[in-house]
Amino acid sequence: MDVLSEILDKVELTSSYWYRTSFAGDWGISLPQEENLARFHIVTHGEFWYEVPKLKLKALAEQGDILIFFKGMEHTMASAPKIKAEPAVEFRAKANLTEAQVLEYGDQSKLKANVVCGHFCFNGGPDHPFLNSLPNVVHIKSADNSHSPWLAMLLSIIEQEAKSGLPGSNTLVRKLTEIIFVQALRIHMYKSNKNAGFFKLIENPQLSKTLEAIHHSLDKKWGLDDLAGIAGMSRTNYSVKFKELSGMTPLDYLTYCRLEKAKQLLKESGKSVPEVSEAIGYSAHEHFQKLFKKKIGKTPSAYRKENSEKV
Repeated sequence: MDVLSEILDKVELTSSYWYRTSFAGDWGISLPQEENLARFHIVTHGEFWYEVPKLKLKALAEQGDILIFFKGMEHTMASAPKIKAEPAVEFRAKANLTEAQVLEYGDQSKLKANVVCGHFCFNGGPDHPFLNSLPNVVHIKSADNSHSPWLAMLLSIIEQEAKSGLPGSNTLVRKLTEIIFVQALRIHMYKSNKNAGFFKLIENPQLSKTLEAIHHSLDKKWGLDDLAGIAGMSRTNYSVKFKELSGMTPLDYLTYCRLEKAKQLLKESGKSVPEVSEAIGYSAHEHFQKLFKKKIGKTPSAYRKENSEKV
């Protein structure tokens, strides 16, 4: 499995589809800050202006565009740049939610914007360095999708399914938006001109080999020399480049991945704490327990009990 797929599996991406909108005339809605999720808007018809106050960003979103607001960034959506946006609660109270889950606002005989709205959650932990390296806003223009004709087809299917109200349509839309999220990330990766960030780490042919090695063999007794050898780099150059791109040392990233795997095993398997410790490369069980408590804030046993009670 490639590195990006491995990481997306670890962060356990899931999407939640809210509704399809049909906003006509003059309108404006303000969406508050929401932590630990990413909101998305897929423009299936028309256009609207959006603004992110904290970033002093204002731009036009047109048909075929995909917007993703990471870290639940507060933002507004409006029919024109100078339209005053109402708080989401007040706006929705004035709108009409149809049986087909279409949120209608304004005179529907006028020009309107149709947008599929929802959010992505990262159940495997929103603090993964990959997620932390993402920008606050990703705006994929329809022109950027020209090399992915199937993406336009997916957008069309989402529009039709969101309209249909057929049994299972909500589930289908959720699954399709997860696919679109991955493609939006890939387009962003190839468009990005930044020299740093986790994307660049994934794209680096030498360093990505060490990510693959770490993800595939967490139980191995990795040392810095081992990882630098896989990268074909000196120990010093490898460490400096890895931290420059990821913000973490190679061994810190290894520890992070091991503890995330430990959390998964504690929640989902019947392995004992010593067995979990062995499975992620810590033969010294006491060291694992101390490290887990230091990084996660509770003992492995307490973490298992707390999370098994939630299941």
